[in-house]
Amino acid sequence: MYREIEKLYERAKEGDMSARETFLEKLAPLVAGSIRRYYNVKKDHEDLMQEGYEVILRCIKDYDPEKGVKLLGYIKAMLKYHYLNKHRERKTVSLNEPLKDMKDGELMDFLIGDEEDPLNIIIENEEYTALLKSLKTLTPRQKRVILDFYARNIPIGEIAKNMGISYRTAVNTKTNALRKLKSQMVK
Repeated sequence: MYREIEKLYERAKEGDMSARETFLEKLAPLVAGSIRRYYNVKKDHEDLMQEGYEVILRCIKDYDPEKGVKLLGYIKAMLKYHYLNKHRERKTVSLNEPLKDMKDGELMDFLIGDEEDPLNIIIENEEYTALLKSLKTLTPRQKRVILDFYARNIPIGEIAKNMGISYRTAVNTKTNALRKLKSQMVK
């Protein structure tokens, strides 16, 4: 059989089309075996067979018997590397591609991002703006107590000491400032 394949190879290399077809027919089991062994994707079998035939046709053109490699060994190796490299190919998937199981759903609908929800950002910005506006209505002492306590995390006792007021006055100032801020924020 090997001699018959070599004769077909010689004729195919010279351009004999019927020899090429017969050569491909004889090597179809080798192509199918390579697919099963190296890239067994049943749904793509016909396409993979055609790719294997293309590899064999390139082998007819590129094979150099003087390199000490047998023809079938060369073809087998080229098929192996071709199908192994298929694993490296990346399939591009669109995020806007409709999902098969859902009528109106896209892949993008199921992705979870790290960023915050835009609606929450808008609400926080509005609250922040309202808080800044409300802080402007406080007396200087109330503003200092609130900022020291909530923004700078200074204990109320230390705030009282730093401002030279009693502990009770600092607590009352904070309570009155919070009441005023809440009434301003509700408006």
